[in-house]
Amino acid sequence: MGGGKMTRPDFGLGQPDPGHPMTEFYTLLLEGLSGAETFGLPGLYARFDPPAWPIDPEEARDWVSLSPTPREGFVRLLDPGRLRVLYAELRCTPAGVPSALMLTQEGSRSTCGVRLLPPFLWPSDEAAPPWPDCSMALTLALGPDAPGLADASPRTLARRLIDQTHGKTWVSHPLLDRWVQAQAARWQKLWR
Repeated sequence: MGGGKMTRPDFGLGQPDPGHPMTEFYTLLLEGLSGAETFGLPGLYARFDPPAWPIDPEEARDWVSLSPTPREGFVRLLDPGRLRVLYAELRCTPAGVPSALMLTQEGSRSTCGVRLLPPFLWPSDEAAPPWPDCSMALTLALGPDAPGLADASPRTLARRLIDQTHGKTWVSHPLLDRWVQAQAARWQKLWR
């Protein structure tokens, strides 16, 4: 009887390569999130600066500049805030390269991908892994002091990465997508 095959829930997902230089930072952040209720989110400010010719709606994103802080000529789309974390998981490529930390928001169950940007030069022959499927995505730049702090005081580094908004920048957000669509439609209308 039975004789079925047992599988793990993460079947088919890449497991983190302990030899990859970024695995330590992702693991540190993941462990820090296990004791945290919220994750600091940066603001989102955008500016649409289209060329002096008509563009297709798909090209509109190429003419958008983003900022995590207020700047002259930028429109506020999202204030800095906190994401209530229901759970977090690390996503890796099949080769074990960490691609993003996935945070699931409590209440809405929407996902936010967080990609850590290394504090060192990335090898030019190694392209950044593709983003996992998520409703929002941001990057978090590790400062030059991150490797030393990871060794000396990992909990301090984890708290700083979780709580502060410094170094965090939005890559995609539903509000940004809607705003870009509206700007593209307005630009198309001007050229009719």
